[in-house]
Amino acid sequence: MGHLISPGVRHQLKKFGDLSDDANVRTLVDYMYSGQFVGTYWKQLKNGNLGIDRETMLQAILNSGRSHREIFDIMMRIHPGVAADTILGEKTPGHLYHVPTLLEWFPTAKIIHTFRDPRAIMASEWRKRMEKVPAAYIPLNPSNPLYSFAIVMHVTITWLYAVRLHHQYKKRYPQNYYLSKFEDLISKPEESVRNLCAFLDVEFSNEMLNPRRSGSSYSRTGDAGFDTETLTRWQNYLKPWMNNWLLFWGKKYLREFDYIS
Repeated sequence: MGHLISPGVRHQLKKFGDLSDDANVRTLVDYMYSGQFVGTYWKQLKNGNLGIDRETMLQAILNSGRSHREIFDIMMRIHPGVAADTILGEKTPGHLYHVPTLLEWFPTAKIIHTFRDPRAIMASEWRKRMEKVPAAYIPLNPSNPLYSFAIVMHVTITWLYAVRLHHQYKKRYPQNYYLSKFEDLISKPEESVRNLCAFLDVEFSNEMLNPRRSGSSYSRTGDAGFDTETLTRWQNYLKPWMNNWLLFWGKKYLREFDYIS
């Protein structure tokens, strides 16, 4: 329940008062379904896309210990079709910043840190954000150099911080933490997936090599398989000055992860 650039929902729960009081829990659940929490999960919860009705959520929380950990666990387990032996996963990007808390709550959890060349990330973010900005909205217009620089700064800072966290987590949680490089997954899918399965202690299946694509700024949702063109396609969209900027600030780490020689 953390967020990428703000404290997140977990730190907002205190405004609902002592959750041992049933009335405060009802207020919290009403707020959950009001759409006032920011994020895709809350939007889908409000719109009914998750198939979790308000009363089901309310009773689940009322019947729990009502701690932050238990509320988070409920949010994962309450989905229709989730069985008692289902291996739960949650891929909110901001969780990278809350790994110590997650492992305090779930000591046997496995953390998979998905990692990619920052130049590819920047090209993807650039393309995605430029397509979403209304032309009439001047502050976020593609022609506004400040908006362009904001995108570059965001990607640079978050990627460099992710590198720092990687080194911390690898040392601190050697049995619970795994770095999964996007480029390895695309170029060596079977080897990468088998290694990931070994880390998770789950059985490998050939079906894992034909995943449904989703959320790409280049391909349509619904296609299947690993798109090898993603390894180089970003180069057509990255501005030269963006590449030079990343080389200036991150050359040491680009070399460490074999993104440059």
